[in-house]
Amino acid sequence: MWFFMILSYIMVAVSGVGLALVGLNHYLNFWPTTHITLDLLVSIIFIATQTLVMFFFVGTGVNIKEYTQDHPEIGDKFYKGVLGIKRKLYPPTMMVTMLFMAAVILDGTYYLGKVNEWWFHIFYWLTVYYFIKATRAQHTAFIGSTNIVLAMTGVDRK
Repeated sequence: MWFFMILSYIMVAVSGVGLALVGLNHYLNFWPTTHITLDLLVSIIFIATQTLVMFFFVGTGVNIKEYTQDHPEIGDKFYKGVLGIKRKLYPPTMMVTMLFMAAVILDGTYYLGKVNEWWFHIFYWLTVYYFIKATRAQHTAFIGSTNIVLAMTGVDRK
């Protein structure tokens, strides 16, 4: 659990740097080849990161559900807590993923001369906004799920 949580934090930071590089490359054109190669490289990392975050919470939810089924005396309040965390986490995480993909596609189509540059600007800045929003939601969700696991297993946090 801890390994994937720490890996998620590292990958979210790398994704943020990649998102900034995509924007800077669009405006400054510093990548030595084309916009599309950088966009594809960052897209792979970005989507893998968001998928890792979502699967972390899927796996945590499954483990908590199984634990509560094996220990019926603790009830289902912990599992309901994880479901509440997922309801807050998934919408911004899915939105930032979709917006990022739209921004990358629009960056490539602008680079090829097929669309107006304003489409990229709109989707890029929406992506930046939702990336910040999703990162905050993910951080809060990590804290919440850790507290649920610690409370469920009876471990005191020092």
